[in-house]
Amino acid sequence: MQKTFTREHSSAAKGIAVLLLLMYHLFENEVLVTSMDVIYEPFSLNGFLTFTGFGNICVSIFVFLTGYGISAGLFAQDGMPPMKTAYTQAAKRFLILMANFAVLFFSVNLLWWNKFDYASLYGVNKQGFLYFLTDATGLSMFFDTPTLNLTWWYMEVAYILIFLVPVLAWLVKKLGNLAMLAAFFAPFVVTLQPDVERYLFVAVMGVCAAHGHWLDRLMSLKLHPAVQWMAGIAGVILCVMIRQNYVVYETYVWLADGPIAMFLIYVSAVLVNSVPVVGTVIRFIGKHSMNIYLVHTFFYMALWRDYIYRFRYAGVTFLLLLAVCLAYSVVLELLKRVVGMRKLLDRWHG
Repeated sequence: MQKTFTREHSSAAKGIAVLLLLMYHLFENEVLVTSMDVIYEPFSLNGFLTFTGFGNICVSIFVFLTGYGISAGLFAQDGMPPMKTAYTQAAKRFLILMANFAVLFFSVNLLWWNKFDYASLYGVNKQGFLYFLTDATGLSMFFDTPTLNLTWWYMEVAYILIFLVPVLAWLVKKLGNLAMLAAFFAPFVVTLQPDVERYLFVAVMGVCAAHGHWLDRLMSLKLHPAVQWMAGIAGVILCVMIRQNYVVYETYVWLADGPIAMFLIYVSAVLVNSVPVVGTVIRFIGKHSMNIYLVHTFFYMALWRDYIYRFRYAGVTFLLLLAVCLAYSVVLELLKRVVGMRKLLDRWHG
């Protein structure tokens, strides 16, 4: 019997992705680790930074899951709905994402308004207010306007993917896996927005995976659990070694990230997700991954930096940042339910 990749599996993968995100940002380079006096024993500095550097694969995991999730929904509608229907759905998805972003944006500003110098950041009078509203909707990267948080650059990618994936799904429906060949050559033929160029191949691979049910097939492999775990652990180590190789990272990472992201999603869905308690926790974190991503920079860099790093031990620092971000997200989602916004958005999503 073939297993199916579900939203629960996707949540587990998002949970792993956001943990990698936090690890990467907390211990991004030697200067940061040294300046904050981070204790990373029993690892060597080079080994520690190799693993934490691998954490920025998180973006590709999110891109792959976005391509997979949106296109899987489209393919389930009698093979592929008319483009008008697909873009009506995309518009709803866009507005829901923007609404969720705006809620978190205003929650941050209501909580820490006295910490930000709005006049210096956005300017004054009507111009400053327009910049503020642009930032509040997650559109600052589109218009190259000031933003409260530079790590919100991914909102541009998220918005673009919402409207790009229906086209990619149509292309994959016509060409099948040959669409990956088109994605390979596209950056050499036409000028693309830098982030689209960086993640186009990953997104197309996610769409191809949905069309060909690749994750379902991987999950249905009849392997002994011990073999799966050994292959999974060995595979993750191999992925780190390959991706963090200097030549691969500098030249071929945009190609390597597709299969590596899919393998990590498979490991998350089949192995990590299957562990009692751990799987539940990872899925819970995954359901809050968007809020954690949007708010974590304020805790570890902008406002609570000394507090987050105060215990020095890398593991403690990591867990502390995760705990405060998760607590923030839980409270925010609870408030959404109290005021009825979550129910409204769920109804709007259909």
